[in-house]
Amino acid sequence: MTNIDNVPIEYTASANNILPQLVDHLRQLHGIIVQNTYVKDTAKHLNRIIQDANNETMILIVGKERVGKTTLVNGLLGRQVLSVSDQHPTGVNTFLRYGENEEIKAYFLDGVVAIFDMSKLEILTTSDTFASQILREHLDYLEVYLKNDLLKSVTIIDSVSLEAGGGEMAYFPEALMNRVDEIFWVLRSGSMAIYPEILLMETLKNKGVEPLCVINAIDSNENTKAFINAENERFGHLISDFVAISAREAIEAKQTNCDELWEKSQYEQLISEIQRVAENSDKKTYGILIRFLQWLERFRFELTVIPQRDPFQSAVENIEKYAGDTQYEFSRYQRDLAIVTEYEQEYKQVANVFKNVQTLYQLLQTISQNDYLQDEIVESFTEKAVFYQQMLREYRNMHSEYIREYDRLDAQHKKIHGKGLMKAIFGQHTQNGFFKERVLKLNEQQVVCIAQFEKVQEAEAVMLQSIHSIQSYLMEIAKKRLERTEQKVQELNQQRLKEKRQLKLYANKLNEFSCLIEAQGYIKENIQPFIMDEQMPLKAKDIEMLKETINSIMSIDLTNNGLLARSQMNNKMENTAIPFDVQKKYPLHTLALAEVDVKSNDIPEIPNKLDVQYEE
Repeated sequence: MTNIDNVPIEYTASANNILPQLVDHLRQLHGIIVQNTYVKDTAKHLNRIIQDANNETMILIVGKERVGKTTLVNGLLGRQVLSVSDQHPTGVNTFLRYGENEEIKAYFLDGVVAIFDMSKLEILTTSDTFASQILREHLDYLEVYLKNDLLKSVTIIDSVSLEAGGGEMAYFPEALMNRVDEIFWVLRSGSMAIYPEILLMETLKNKGVEPLCVINAIDSNENTKAFINAENERFGHLISDFVAISAREAIEAKQTNCDELWEKSQYEQLISEIQRVAENSDKKTYGILIRFLQWLERFRFELTVIPQRDPFQSAVENIEKYAGDTQYEFSRYQRDLAIVTEYEQEYKQVANVFKNVQTLYQLLQTISQNDYLQDEIVESFTEKAVFYQQMLREYRNMHSEYIREYDRLDAQHKKIHGKGLMKAIFGQHTQNGFFKERVLKLNEQQVVCIAQFEKVQEAEAVMLQSIHSIQSYLMEIAKKRLERTEQKVQELNQQRLKEKRQLKLYANKLNEFSCLIEAQGYIKENIQPFIMDEQMPLKAKDIEMLKETINSIMSIDLTNNGLLARSQMNNKMENTAIPFDVQKKYPLHTLALAEVDVKSNDIPEIPNKLDVQYEE
């Protein structure tokens, strides 16, 4: 397809031996880069170059609608294989390959490949049924395998029609044009090439591609020679040559086995051109080399943008965050150890919280000093216990006041009468009125003491009723507190493990790009020396482009200054969980206060009522 005439003669002699060696190198390169999913399309393009290098010579048939492209192909095959319809032109690019078993392989856009028998070809290419339209919407291309000797040396592609608008260049998929070895541009005799077609031919010419112009339907135009001369004036400089044929007569000649009609169809000249293309291995080799150089430029662009986008960029950023500095990693481990040490002290304090609690007062003090022991249930108990202590204090105060008053009055009575109040007999003594009044007040105080003592007993009974259940409840609170402390250590270790997993995840993501680093080395050490061999069919400008591209590829740093290696090293540091073996070391002290521990054992007895005798 590329103009081989411009390739230096001395380079073309050894081209026959070059292509298989080149394919081996490209296969190894493909095996390296295919490991990375982020250059999947680029790897796919390289694999296509490899496939095309191994395949037979490919000839692409292009042209506008109704110029007879499909009929031309049927003429080459010698039978009506492809469906021809004036109303419905070929709707999918169809590759005709040699095969012992005749069948169709349909390649769909989502990668699915389905095999059909030959009877389904019309449905897949030209039929206008609803089912066929649905199928073609999802089709990428077809491969039709035929047992035809011509296809042993070439693959013929019957393409969809050129799309041409007013004044614009005709459109045809560039990817397909780049894959083929020759283009046969079909015109119908008497129907001039439109301006958009010529623009496309100029674009191809700039790329070194000169199609063969096939003038079809010479049987329907007596002035074909004049037509060719006119077209040659318009765009002859853009093509390699003209060939005039009659596809209709060629098919008819094969069907009737008429040599005269076959000669009249002038198909022998067309077949000669096909054989010329098939035998020109130098041209194919050069075309594959140029496609690979273009692929290298694509690969260079891919490598350039990889460090600037995810997932490479996020992987680098996070690895630097988690493991960019080994000293920071060590320091962070020391920090975590310090945190766990504080958790151990917290655990120890909770485990010993009831160690010194032997009285109700100590229990209430412990509850008030530790917020985690306080809730509505505990508060209800403390209210009962505090009320009991308050009633007890009030009783003690009343009792003390009574005793003081009694002792003072008893001392006065001894001073005057020589004996205490218990032995007093109040007669006609001038002081006895005073004593009688004071004794009455003492007895009134004694009644108040009795009432307060009863309140103490009631409060004590209420408090004792809750003491056993509240102790079990407080023990459960302490156990939960210990469990929470253990959980905090576990969460810290899980966070450390998560960071390690994150580091491993990002290291793995970064590691996916190590195959591209390997590819850089393979291109520099293996492919560059091979392609730059003096026997290669390359021009000076091609070699210069190769050097520049490979130098650019090698200048791209995907190692990020060895970050991946550092991340793998740091991933091994302090990878174990921080131990927290505290259950045996700090067993929880049981809270087990008996009734005798919580109720007061020195409550003063209620004073007796003073029963003083009086003389008549």
